[in-house]
Amino acid sequence: MANLNKVTPPIEIEGGKITGTYEEKGKVAVFKGIPFAKPPVGEYRWQPSQPVEPWEGVKAAKAFAPSAYQTMMDIKTFFNTLINGQGWGIVRKSLIKLMLAIMPLSPSQSEDCLYLNIRTPNLDGNDKLPVMVWIHGGDHLDGGGAEVFYQSNVLALRDVVQITFNYRLGIMGYFAHPELSRESDQGVSGNYGTLDQIAALKWVQNNISMFGGNPDDVTIFGQSAGGESVAHMLTSPLSRGLFHKAIMQSPANSGQMIHLKHPFMKHKPLEESGKIFADLFVEPGEKQLDALREVPAEKMYQTLRKNPLLSEFFPNIDGYVLEKSPFEVFLEGEQAKVPLLVGSNSDEASVIYPLFPSPLIEFKHREFLPANIADLIQEEFGTDAEKIFELYPGANEGNTDALTDMLGDSMFGAKAFFYAVQAAKSGQPAFLYFFSQTLPSPKQTIGAFHAIDVPHLFAKNTPIVPLNKTALELSEIMGDYWTQFAKTGNPNKSPRPEWPQFSFDNQEYMVLRGSCHKAPVERAAKYEVINNRLLRQIEQMKAMW
Repeated sequence: MANLNKVTPPIEIEGGKITGTYEEKGKVAVFKGIPFAKPPVGEYRWQPSQPVEPWEGVKAAKAFAPSAYQTMMDIKTFFNTLINGQGWGIVRKSLIKLMLAIMPLSPSQSEDCLYLNIRTPNLDGNDKLPVMVWIHGGDHLDGGGAEVFYQSNVLALRDVVQITFNYRLGIMGYFAHPELSRESDQGVSGNYGTLDQIAALKWVQNNISMFGGNPDDVTIFGQSAGGESVAHMLTSPLSRGLFHKAIMQSPANSGQMIHLKHPFMKHKPLEESGKIFADLFVEPGEKQLDALREVPAEKMYQTLRKNPLLSEFFPNIDGYVLEKSPFEVFLEGEQAKVPLLVGSNSDEASVIYPLFPSPLIEFKHREFLPANIADLIQEEFGTDAEKIFELYPGANEGNTDALTDMLGDSMFGAKAFFYAVQAAKSGQPAFLYFFSQTLPSPKQTIGAFHAIDVPHLFAKNTPIVPLNKTALELSEIMGDYWTQFAKTGNPNKSPRPEWPQFSFDNQEYMVLRGSCHKAPVERAAKYEVINNRLLRQIEQMKAMW
């Protein structure tokens, strides 16, 4: 029965009491800005997440907390490409750009950012509902749990408890330094944002029953860097037992081969990158850390924005939080064997390629010309280079469409396929999808671009990503599949089209486009040749440390 009161009764959680507000005519209780850890400021900057500080009285959880500090280097280019590729007329494009100019893209930001948000349809219920914990994307540099696309009750209205949260990003989340490693009991540094994610999942275990959720039935899901973070949760020894199902949407590959102490490929050791960055603010030498903790966060981020080549602050292989690359863990079948749903979009790189026109993410800061593309591919793929040229016609001549397609596959599609294959090989239930629903305008040019699945999943219709009737029908289907998977570990639900379980011998996936249908993996040949390079990289890593 709907609760028509505006404010929820007080709820006792770690730290004290809170109240929320009701939405959907009382059907969903919403709690915003709940602290799940101590503010990581002052001496706690670049420290693992600490227990939440208690408060007096009753905290009104009715406003979102600030997001973590953002890098915001590529956001304007991303949105301009998105707007220009929608197929709109000049008047509409101008109005949307004016709207974005009036409404700044940069959210409210603070170092004090470790807060989560809950939407529950079960505040007064007795039966505990499945819990879905969303990990936001943004390349581990941007984003937050309160983004407009996640402000939706469509999943909660399907009888699950939905959670979003912030975690530290960029410099504050993934900065490493030799002094920080010496300060640590484990001899490591960086990965503070990943530790925040683990802290949020521990908070869920300890508190979610007070919101009608079942701590023994938790699904983690996320897109892009959030999908990559789900891979981290599946492979970190520190997160075992904190969740029971996992969904990876376009799992990214921004830094899964960065090591804390060893160089690999084009990456410096993260401690070295941190030392170079620290020297910009504090006199080189010993005992930099105390002074560095006094430098204002905004000053650091301004410096990073002016020096994008310094942007190496991503999750790192440290032997503790991430013992190995998630790719290596999956290859060896050592990941958490929970049911897995994973997939990618058909045109992942259409809005990303303008940010760094390269077919491979590791070379994003290097200029590529038609004259040197063929040499790069030959160098990186060796005997598979000719297959690459066949599968991506025109790539050897620098054709933009071919290189864009290759970038999307190498960053996202091939990685999703890799995870599905390795999961199936190890006996882990896996379901693979391929999202290909495009924008409404017949003149659009960006296809099913990176992140378009997010507004579809949350049925969030906005001026910048409008959803027509067909798109909203697909949203209904996706909502049913995703919540059914959270409830049972299998997305199939009548009367929706049957979604076959992925296996090495039966490599079928669900095509998400308007009405859904299953199909063989036509891109398997592309994914396999790209993943041959990945397998060689894994062997190189294993030989180095």
